[in-house]
Amino acid sequence: MAALSKNVEEMLMRLADNARTEQDFVMTLSDAIRRVDEQLLRDVRNVAIQHELRREAILGELQDLASRLCALPVRTPIQPVTAIDQQGYQQQEPGNPTRAEIEAALNGQAGADWRQAAQNMHDEFEFTFNGQQRH
Repeated sequence: MAALSKNVEEMLMRLADNARTEQDFVMTLSDAIRRVDEQLLRDVRNVAIQHELRREAILGELQDLASRLCALPVRTPIQPVTAIDQQGYQQQEPGNPTRAEIEAALNGQAGADWRQAAQNMHDEFEFTFNGQQRH
């Protein structure tokens, strides 16, 4: 009977050691997974930021091209991000007409100002929808 209780005690000690060892393994695995998860989150955030910067740069370039082609009104960017350094090109600010536009207006050669018409439409929408988001 004494041998049986001794065997049971030995088994309980081995079981406790195994439980501690497995607990250590689980804690190590948990820490490793947490570190990998944090790194993945940082990587995803970096990719999202880089994507947003590229998108803003491309949008700015398209707006510059459109303004040079006089196809769209010039919109001031939220953040001045340019992908291509365009030396020698100066963007015209909205509301400041060029010398050619002023001379054309004085000579009666100017047509309707589509920029003003677009602003009027925007103001009308704002009044109609009271500044609510439109989809």
